[in-house]
Amino acid sequence: MLDSIHQILPSLASLGLLGYWVIGAASALEAFFVTGLFVPGALVVDAGGFMVQRGLLDFLDLVWFVAIGSMLGGEASFWVGRHARRGMLGRWNVEEMRVYIRARRLFERYGGFALVLGRFLGPVAAFVPFAAAMSGMETRRFRIWNVVSGFPYALGHLAFGYFLGSTLTRMSPVMTRGAVFALVIVLVLVALWWTLRRLDRALPHLLALIGGLFDAIARHPVAGSLGARHPRLARFAVARLDRSQFRGLPATLMALAFAYLLALWIGIAFDFVRAEPIVQVDARLAQLMHLFWTPALIQFFTWVTALGDTRLVAALLVLALVWLIVLRRTALILGLVVSLGTDLASVALFKASFGRPRSALGYFTETSGSFPSGHATLSVAFYGMLFYLLWRLRRLGPVTAALLAATTAFLIGLSRLYLVEHYLSDVLAGWTLGALCLVIGIAVAEWRRSVAPPRPRNLAGWGKALMLVLSLALVGYAGLRVTDYTKTRNPRPSGVGDVTLSQPGEVFTREALPVNANTLTGERSFPINIAFYAQDAQQLTGTLAPLGWMPGHPASLGTLARAAFANIRGQTGAAVAPLFWDNRPDDLSFSTDARAEGGVPPRLRLWATRFVDGQSRRLFLGVLSRDDGLDLEDGAPAPDVARALAKTLAAEATGASRQAMTVKGRAEIPLLLLK
Repeated sequence: MLDSIHQILPSLASLGLLGYWVIGAASALEAFFVTGLFVPGALVVDAGGFMVQRGLLDFLDLVWFVAIGSMLGGEASFWVGRHARRGMLGRWNVEEMRVYIRARRLFERYGGFALVLGRFLGPVAAFVPFAAAMSGMETRRFRIWNVVSGFPYALGHLAFGYFLGSTLTRMSPVMTRGAVFALVIVLVLVALWWTLRRLDRALPHLLALIGGLFDAIARHPVAGSLGARHPRLARFAVARLDRSQFRGLPATLMALAFAYLLALWIGIAFDFVRAEPIVQVDARLAQLMHLFWTPALIQFFTWVTALGDTRLVAALLVLALVWLIVLRRTALILGLVVSLGTDLASVALFKASFGRPRSALGYFTETSGSFPSGHATLSVAFYGMLFYLLWRLRRLGPVTAALLAATTAFLIGLSRLYLVEHYLSDVLAGWTLGALCLVIGIAVAEWRRSVAPPRPRNLAGWGKALMLVLSLALVGYAGLRVTDYTKTRNPRPSGVGDVTLSQPGEVFTREALPVNANTLTGERSFPINIAFYAQDAQQLTGTLAPLGWMPGHPASLGTLARAAFANIRGQTGAAVAPLFWDNRPDDLSFSTDARAEGGVPPRLRLWATRFVDGQSRRLFLGVLSRDDGLDLEDGAPAPDVARALAKTLAAEATGASRQAMTVKGRAEIPLLLLK
């Protein structure tokens, strides 16, 4: 009996896993009528069923998390609905919402059973408890139906996700890894756009709800008594939260955003000045991006980075200013000029002040300083302002404008990282500085708009035609600047000459090179625990392959993406996530089917150094670890495997002899000399 209860109730081990909590929280957010308008909780729960099918989560434990989360969300919706009956939501006319009307009709027809049916009707699910409270449903009766409705919802969606995972498993033999990867990307994008579309529709109602809650707080007796005791504080608070004028709530929110962004930028700058770990991440990420270069991606990101070209930006600026002048939108003109002007001045000042040199691995030759990234700053300050203008001119919805602005900034910043024109800290600082400039520009535009409201002009037919011709000409010129973007290429970094060692341990003593390899973030390190003297990588591969060590594909964006699916299916021979020694990603990687210690296979990562012995054999340093190939944070060094491999190679008819590298304060490192 106790064993059965333990299997059904959530185990303590499951409560400690983040995945259960995230999926349970998603079900709760979808069941609460405010967040249920835009949070795709059902999709997250379906993904949980997929994870159950893969053996990553336990089915019964996850059922409890999802069911309880949906119950809590329904309880919160019911509680707010009871207060809405008392008129505490002020200006929010929930009765006018289409989704509420559907929920109310469902409740009027089916009563308490509507809570069960509504769970499978998207955003309607969150409004059925709300409608029940508005209709005066008894609390005790609601809670019974709320509990009853949680389990069918959990079982149904998890079963659907499980079925989807099972179907994909059956299809996997006839689908290429690229097709599976593309399918996942499409599903993620569809889910993102679906969520943003719902948020765009729900935003006016959410703002009205927040305004109603503020009204309810202001009418509360406690707030009244506090205001009577502290009249100055009350007047200050009321003025700061006044939505009727710019100096009220809009200015308060912008000031808070500016203070937060300024503190964030100062933190990034201090991290750079004090050579915090992010600087080490910069060097490792630059090496990794250089490793990921492919002709197609270089061409794509060259087009993206061309969006920061001076002549292209000038063309778009002229186009925006001409349109704003014709439409008599003085406030928006002022905001655009201030945002871009602040951007250009601050970037020039900080580049000269910090004087950080560019990476030698950069694809194009750049002469200006590296910190902060001017392209990243421009991507937010200028392009973000353009999308703000389109929103103010009612050409885009607020969420769509924000999404396009964020996507543009992300791609431009990513292009600078991929082409190794900037380090990660440069781009982060640039985005933050650009956001500061954008906030200043929007604040100026909104202030001017409140002082002098716009008086739009309607263009005549000939005026529209003239503006259309001008727009096509400038946009066409900008397009040509993207397709014809050319800059001087950086020469490939020249290699350093070979260094002959009398003793292999000199690599750590005389040369003072690191004895550990690190993950990209530097949070985990793995000791160098095996080494080889070999003529080249081909000799190493030929020696290790007969012993069951399969070479991994070279790390790239494509191979690592495919490796994620290979890892889930238990396949071998896929690429493994790199470690970094001396800030360089590994040159070779090997995996074997031999499993131990919880079924985690050993992985061998090797670096070709510039050091050779008297016979011109190159020194390869290696890390043998147990990890799943992708998540290195949970990996562990495997010195026992290193010793066993060295013993096997020395005993086999491979012509290898065994020595040892001595490092002060460390265990001896097996050294294999291949002949």
